[in-house]
Amino acid sequence: MKYLKIENNKGFYWDGKEYQEIDKIDKNGLLALLNAAETDSFELDAYDENLLGNKAHQVIYENVHTKFGQFLTDKDQFNTEVANLYNEAIGKYSADVQGENLDDNDALESSNDEEEINPEDIPF
Repeated sequence: MKYLKIENNKGFYWDGKEYQEIDKIDKNGLLALLNAAETDSFELDAYDENLLGNKAHQVIYENVHTKFGQFLTDKDQFNTEVANLYNEAIGKYSADVQGENLDDNDALESSNDEEEINPEDIPF
């Protein structure tokens, strides 16, 4: 879905219900965009000052577009790093488990059988 768009020489953002002019954005609007960028397929029109007639829309749209563009890049990089670390850990710990002798539990149980505790030896 397109969350930032340029239309009729104005910048707009999606507030979760409808498109609002970009100069009306507040902290709740930014938070809604951030939540959407985190979970959804987040699309935005490229910044082009020639398409925005209002100077305030140019400044605000450029800043919001830049910040969310960087966030999306960082999000993709973070997800790639997490996936690599996960795959590395799975590979490492899978090899560790495969190398262990699961019959060692029998040896542990037999050593416990040798040391029986006499209830009369308990001091209370």
